[in-house]
Amino acid sequence: MSRRTDKRRTVIPLALGLTLLGGALLSVYLSRDAAKPVAEETAATDGAHEFLEDEQARRAHQGFQQGVAMLQAGHFDHAVTALHEVLAIYPALPEAHVNMGYALLGVGEPGAAADFFNTATDLRPSLHNAYYGLALAEREKGNDKAALAAMQAYTHLAAEDERHLPRAKEIIWELQAKTGGETP
Repeated sequence: MSRRTDKRRTVIPLALGLTLLGGALLSVYLSRDAAKPVAEETAATDGAHEFLEDEQARRAHQGFQQGVAMLQAGHFDHAVTALHEVLAIYPALPEAHVNMGYALLGVGEPGAAADFFNTATDLRPSLHNAYYGLALAEREKGNDKAALAAMQAYTHLAAEDERHLPRAKEIIWELQAKTGGETP
């Protein structure tokens, strides 16, 4: 099996799972009430501010959906472009960072992907799919010890019925064989 095919077997199913989770979380994130502007502002300013926030939220939601669709279709360059726009609007959205990481893995940029996965885990330490992606990125970079640590974190956080858990355990076994079981 070619390396590119192996990437798609891993990246696309994870993207599908992230779509549901990310879409739901993005909807919740975008539907939260924005902080009220200072009382000194005029009603016209309030209306303009709310319009801009709504427009940004709409663009972010649309960009997120497009990014995920492109990721699922294997159009990783287009996914990167769409997710970049989302992150410009909502830089603290961990699901967008995770999806960007998988898109960057797809275009063959594991170093940049690892940065996005690390940011996602910083923003939400319980986001297990970020650790899975981080493990894939570190493994592709040749950093087997970091890959092992990230994959172990994934297996500790993932639910018992998580569909990627068996593959994660296989990867852990392979990495332990290569590293002598050492983690950083």
